[in-house]
Amino acid sequence: MLVAWISSQPFSHKARSSLVSVGARRRGYVDDHSDGNQKKPLQYSPWNGSFSFWYKNRLLTFRSVQKEGRIFREEEVSVSCIGRSPGVLREFFSECRAEYLNLVKNKTSVFEHRDGDWKKTRAIDIRPLDTVILDEKKKTALLNDIQAFLDPQTRAWYSRRGIPYRKGYLLYGPPGTGKSSLSLSIAGACDLDIYILNIASVGDSSLGELFSELPAHCVILLEDIDAVDATQSRQRGTVKTGQDETNSSTKEKSQGRVSLSTLLNVIDGVGSQEGRVLMMTTNHVERLDAALIRPGRVDMKLELGYTNRDINARLFCSVFMLDDNLPEGSRRGDEDTLRKLMTKFADKIPEHEFSPAEIQSFLLEYKRSPHMAVDNVQDWVVRTREGKRQMRRPDSWVLQEGGNRLD
Repeated sequence: MLVAWISSQPFSHKARSSLVSVGARRRGYVDDHSDGNQKKPLQYSPWNGSFSFWYKNRLLTFRSVQKEGRIFREEEVSVSCIGRSPGVLREFFSECRAEYLNLVKNKTSVFEHRDGDWKKTRAIDIRPLDTVILDEKKKTALLNDIQAFLDPQTRAWYSRRGIPYRKGYLLYGPPGTGKSSLSLSIAGACDLDIYILNIASVGDSSLGELFSELPAHCVILLEDIDAVDATQSRQRGTVKTGQDETNSSTKEKSQGRVSLSTLLNVIDGVGSQEGRVLMMTTNHVERLDAALIRPGRVDMKLELGYTNRDINARLFCSVFMLDDNLPEGSRRGDEDTLRKLMTKFADKIPEHEFSPAEIQSFLLEYKRSPHMAVDNVQDWVVRTREGKRQMRRPDSWVLQEGGNRLD
C-alpha cells in the first residue's frame, strides 16, 4: 500500500537505490523508455535506502531497510516526520489506503502460501456469481448464509450469547465441479480477500503460524482437506505404535503433513481467530474424520457434482450467448437459433457423468461455431468415456478412486 503510493510519485524516481521487478508482482513506476506494450516491462520502486519529500507542506522521510527474516530477507518500510504532532502522518497513511482501495476496487486479492508466509500472488477481477455454472439453489443458499454471517449485527448477536463468531463450509465432489471457482466468486461477492492453502503443503507448526497471521475478515480456503495425516491413518486402518510410530511420524513431518489435532486447534481452538470465513474442499468426503466436519466446525456442506441437463444448457449459453462469441455475421436476432442449438446440445449429453470443467473445455474448442459444437458433442462423449475407461485399466499408471496405484 505505502510502496505503491510512493512509487507513483515523481520524486520516487530520484531514489538512489531501487528494486527492479518484472510485471506487476510489485507495484512501481514503469521505465520511461518502455512503450507500454513491451512484454514483461520493468517496474522500479524505492528500496534499501531513504529520501525526503514534501507532503502538504510538511517534510516527510521515507526509509526502506532490509532485515533478516525467517527464511529470506524482509523489507521494513517506514515514514517519519519532524515535529510533535503525528497528524500529518495519519493523513498521509489514510491517503495511501484510499489510493490502494481504489486500485483494488472490483478485484479480489489472492494470497497463497509462499516460503513459509502469505504472499499476495494476484488481484483478479471479481467473478460474478452467475458465471459460475452450478446448482442455483445451492449457490444462492451458500451466498445468503455467508452474507448473513458477515452482517455487523450478526457479530453482536454472537457476542451477546457467548458463541464463537466463526463459520465453516465444506465443498465436496469430483474434480472439476467448481469448488475453487465458487470460493473465489463468493469472496468477490462479499468484498473479501481470499487466502488459499493446500493442506498437503504445510506441517503442524507452519499451519499454526499461517492461521495466526490471517486478517480478521477474509476467506480462508483449505484445499484437499482429506490430506490431513490423522484422517489418512484412520482411513487406511493402521495403528502406529512404538518404533513404527516414530519412523512414520518423522517421515510424514518431512513431507509437511498436518495432524488432525493441529488442524482442529487452528480452526476453533482457544487461540483461534474469529470473524473469518473458512471454506474446505475435498474430492473424497468419505475420507474425512467426523470430528473435522461436525456442526460448529462445518456449518454447511455442499456437494458439487456432475452436470445435469440444465447445467449443460447454461454452460452452452455462457459460451455462445454473448455478442463477442457469436459467429461472424450473426446478430442478436439469431438467439432463437442458438437456443434451439442449446436444447440439442443438452439433449445429447448424458446427465451426471461429466464435470462442468469437462463440458466447458469441449465448448471452448468450438467457441466460434455453436453448430460444430452440437455436431461433434456425441463423438466427444464416446471418446471421453473410452479415455476414462482406458485410464482405469488394470495396467494403467493412473490412481484409482481410492488413491492406490495400480501395478
